[in-house]
Amino acid sequence: MELSNLTLLSGETFDENVLGAVTLRRKGNAPFQSALLHDFDMVVLMLHEDEEKERTITHTIAGDRRTQSVHVGLSALERAVMAGDNNELLTSLIAGDVIWDPKGILGDMRREIMQFQGTLRERVLFMEFARFLHMYVKSKRYLEANCTMDAYNCVLIALYHWARIEVSEAGFFPDPAVWEQVKSLNTPVHKLYEELTVSTETLDQRVELILLACEFALMSKMSDCCGLLLNILGSRKESWSIKELLQHSGLSQLEAELPLVLRKLVSRSLIREITSWADDAGDGHAVRYTR
Repeated sequence: MELSNLTLLSGETFDENVLGAVTLRRKGNAPFQSALLHDFDMVVLMLHEDEEKERTITHTIAGDRRTQSVHVGLSALERAVMAGDNNELLTSLIAGDVIWDPKGILGDMRREIMQFQGTLRERVLFMEFARFLHMYVKSKRYLEANCTMDAYNCVLIALYHWARIEVSEAGFFPDPAVWEQVKSLNTPVHKLYEELTVSTETLDQRVELILLACEFALMSKMSDCCGLLLNILGSRKESWSIKELLQHSGLSQLEAELPLVLRKLVSRSLIREITSWADDAGDGHAVRYTR
């Protein structure tokens, strides 16, 4: 479909200089469909080169057809693929029909997701591990403070990130409906999810049990899942400051999680920390990291 034909369907005029376009429509009784389609007949994902464009939404009506158009920058869509934190964009990209892709950008992204190898798999594994660790620590702290419901919520999210790790380790890109993927893999995390949500034990006991399992999984998966960070740390002779690491394109989205990962890697002797005097460190020492 050309953009001119799409304009007639959606009622919105599109700039033919856009990098690509994907349409998403209702598909009968499909098990999972994007929430973007709620009360809309069609969703159009428009890809722009503008790096500052995070996400802009427009609504149009053409006849009795309601369309929701999502305009997104290329860098924002790439981040959504790497981080897996925008299910609606990912659903549109993966399940939609590519109707405009003159430079092959959307086709390349979809092939990379289907193949799920190399850099993409490495980045997904590390981001999911970092978030898994972060939510585990938060749950543990809430439990220590007797905030049981908050601890439960955090450990439930931790299991979600663990599930995405399990799917990635099996060689598949984590779908938005990741628990359906996990169910077919018969991995421990699905049984733990059921234990957390339907067990007859007290809530405190359930959270404590899952936290123990999470701790073991974190330790056993740390080396393999942190390959991205280990490679970055070993990519030069000089050590890295936390500021430099957070400025790296592969780590910049992990401001809250990266410090926890670094401390865990140091405690397991997978990386080393180096201290030195620095003008901006006050009375203490500046800490840097290396392999």
